[in-house]
Amino acid sequence: MNGVLNPVKPGIIFVLFLFCLTWANTQGVHAALLDGMLDDVEESLAEGLANKGEKLTTGNFYTDDKPNAHAPIGMMGDHTHEAGEVMFSYRLMHMFMEGNRYGTDRVTTDEVTMMGRPVPSGYLVAPESMRMWMHMFGFMYGLNDTVTLTLMVPYLNNSMDHVTRMGGKFTTRSEGFGDIRFGSLWRLWAIEAPSIGAHRFHFNLSMSVPTGDIEPTDRTPLGPNSRLPYPMHLGSGTFDFYPGITYGGEMGHASWGIQAIGTLRAGQNSNDFSKGDAYTINVHGAYELIRNTLSSSVRLSWNHWEPYDGMDSNIRTNHPMNQIRIVQTAFPDLLGGQRLDLLFGVNILFPEFMGLENRLAVEGGFPIYQYLDGQLETDSVVTFGWQAVY
Repeated sequence: MNGVLNPVKPGIIFVLFLFCLTWANTQGVHAALLDGMLDDVEESLAEGLANKGEKLTTGNFYTDDKPNAHAPIGMMGDHTHEAGEVMFSYRLMHMFMEGNRYGTDRVTTDEVTMMGRPVPSGYLVAPESMRMWMHMFGFMYGLNDTVTLTLMVPYLNNSMDHVTRMGGKFTTRSEGFGDIRFGSLWRLWAIEAPSIGAHRFHFNLSMSVPTGDIEPTDRTPLGPNSRLPYPMHLGSGTFDFYPGITYGGEMGHASWGIQAIGTLRAGQNSNDFSKGDAYTINVHGAYELIRNTLSSSVRLSWNHWEPYDGMDSNIRTNHPMNQIRIVQTAFPDLLGGQRLDLLFGVNILFPEFMGLENRLAVEGGFPIYQYLDGQLETDSVVTFGWQAVY
């Protein structure tokens, strides 16, 4: 489904991605890439800790016997694994959207379809609500003590309710596999001592292949097999790249972390459009409530996404008889926005069974700020998950 690629922006990342994987397989790397490169910093820290009778440990791994050793379940790519360690995961994510928003203002469906207010020409149809379900199957493997390989396979089920200017209602649906994503996590630096806690950094680098459908159809007032607008698509249609960096800290019963992940699109797809670039910044804190068993967490997630570039000519934007706009979800320039979510979570760690470390988790929350170019606003986000490490 990919079209002509822009070789500059994604090309550099793709070459770096292949180089890193090749280098990791052929070199005897340290437990963290920056081990030995920050000697002056480590020596300075070690001297200060020696005066307290402590020893600085470097290249250490994530604690595996704490429920909050992993970030909240809605945040992915947060931890690495030791050489040969395997983790399987399953997440069920649900997002509910209801009501239209232009900028920071919420508008009614009557206002969306009314001529001249607040949209310049009004629409024949207004979306009322949308439910998005995603089943995410994940796999992680410690290639060595530096590199962890990752694989994520999503399956999506979307439904959107609409109301027409005349008061009629209808629902459209799309379902299927999304874009498969694979990549790697690279340990950069890790230090630990009793009085300063543990501090670990790793680099995130992954890419997705366009396996999700960008041509879903369903019955609408325009016909039985109408091409559905962009929010109902199951993939991007392009090769996408996700560079980022993650920091995790831990001391006593508390843990915390920061993660920044970007999304870069590789040109336009075969239908002459591309989703906008995006980035996400996560900040979270967690506390172990019951030793080795239960922890709670709070997370702030900032999401920013640009409008689409180009457009699919097979998605109807205007009514064929009178040229009135049909629905705003068919207009790529209205698909940008930003959102700040506040989420609360719980992690439960079970005793090891048959060599498996099992963890159940749930996280849910809602936006506390939204600025949208003309879309359905998000009301709630909930993620359930299971992780098993062997």
